[in-house]
Amino acid sequence: MGRKLIGNPVLRAIYLLFVFFVAIPLVYTFISVLFFDASFTENIKQLNGATFLLLAKSSLVSFTVAFFSTVAGTALGFLLYKTNMPFRNYFRISLLIPLFISPYILAVAWKDFFQLFFNTTGFISSYTGVILVHTSIFTPLSMLIVGSALSSINSQLEDSGFVITKFKSVLFKIILPLIKHALLTSFILVFILSISEFSVPAFFGLKVFTTEIFTQFSAFYNHSLAILQSALLILLCILLLLSEKKHIADASFLSVSEKGTNTKLYRLNRQKYLALIFLSIWLFISVILPFVVLIIQSFKGGTSKFVQAFELLLPTFGSSIGLAFAGALLSVIVGFTAAFFANNKSNSNFDWLLLIVFAIPSTILGISLIKFYNQTFFNFIYAGYAIVLIGYLAKFSFISAKIIGNAIKQIPKSLDEAAQIEGINNFTRLWKILIPMIFPPLFAAFIINFIFSLGELGTTIMLYPPGTEIMSIKVFTIMANAPQALTSSMTLIVFSVTLLIITGLYLMAKPFIKNYNN
Repeated sequence: MGRKLIGNPVLRAIYLLFVFFVAIPLVYTFISVLFFDASFTENIKQLNGATFLLLAKSSLVSFTVAFFSTVAGTALGFLLYKTNMPFRNYFRISLLIPLFISPYILAVAWKDFFQLFFNTTGFISSYTGVILVHTSIFTPLSMLIVGSALSSINSQLEDSGFVITKFKSVLFKIILPLIKHALLTSFILVFILSISEFSVPAFFGLKVFTTEIFTQFSAFYNHSLAILQSALLILLCILLLLSEKKHIADASFLSVSEKGTNTKLYRLNRQKYLALIFLSIWLFISVILPFVVLIIQSFKGGTSKFVQAFELLLPTFGSSIGLAFAGALLSVIVGFTAAFFANNKSNSNFDWLLLIVFAIPSTILGISLIKFYNQTFFNFIYAGYAIVLIGYLAKFSFISAKIIGNAIKQIPKSLDEAAQIEGINNFTRLWKILIPMIFPPLFAAFIINFIFSLGELGTTIMLYPPGTEIMSIKVFTIMANAPQALTSSMTLIVFSVTLLIITGLYLMAKPFIKNYNN
């Protein structure tokens, strides 16, 4: 779109509001601790060898998750984006489900599995268990990133390689080098998401860096130490982002379509049956088995626990869905603004700001928002759902920006230039041309952010106002002392509600996306 639209006051206002409500609280929190906290010196002394050892252990767990997720995601991405696999569109959609399910749901399911079949949970309630659960959750993200990169390879490069060599050499000397930045992007993002994730290690009762920060803040009320520990984790995440900043910021994952791609599809002959078995096994292990196990555990002793779980969760449905709806809508508005600015190369800092905030662990984000808004002047935000919405906005606007930004890039600039020649004003070009053309990606961004907001735990558990009813919080707080059947039933209900919403929204969006792709 035209450069004159860059000065649109509404878009500028959205940018400034995000800076005020999200960025300033983060900066304020760390400045207040580093420069104005009387206990700063004493807390610095507590950053001892045990702290760095815990950070190293957490990093090793996340490194392992990132490695296995990227390897598995690359295999899945190649089969589903570069071959003529049967049912590949079905697998593309269904294999994404773990990415949209709150992590603690899969943690409960796998703990139930080991209790049901092995009568012990020692293996899964360990760092190995965290690696297995996180890998199943984040592999779909790697599949998206690597698959999008594979789809963007010009087929002429591969055809030229086949003239002089065989597939193995083309794979290792042409394809993999061309997607190396996508592989690094996948590794870094999964690492950051894994080391920032709170609910799985907390449910398994394991001590990692995020649970230690949460304990210092909520149990010992040592806010300064929690923030200092947070600074170490944020520094690690930002250093990783800076190492691949250009490619992460420009990564074309989470696209609604593949318009304009000229990719080569490899034909699978006898191998397609082996590939189909591999994909089916992965789908069974990552999606079907957890769901079946939750059903078995929920109804093993009858329906009483399931009915009790439903009665406990029923009051949370309205507020949870309403919050998720509002959070998704706000995230799409902010994401559109950042994507628009980035596409016009007028304010790429906004895109980068969203990426940095996205990389900040949920517990740390929650601490910062609490420290800033827990003041008399901001009591109207702190005491209500507004602070939770700000948390959702901070966590998920980057996702919207990526989806919408990828869509805007696919629109020929000649359309806007033609509109300018016809004398169509800035406002009309924005609202009557650009937005209708990217409506399906806007809707897809809304769906994805709605699902993420509905299942978000790390930010919500820090920010939810006392006395409020939020589904993810109620499940997590009750499961610590509830009978196994009740925990499984509550988790099954959340799982089922999420799947129903995913299915319903997908069916609603399918006609729009189909028309958009055509």
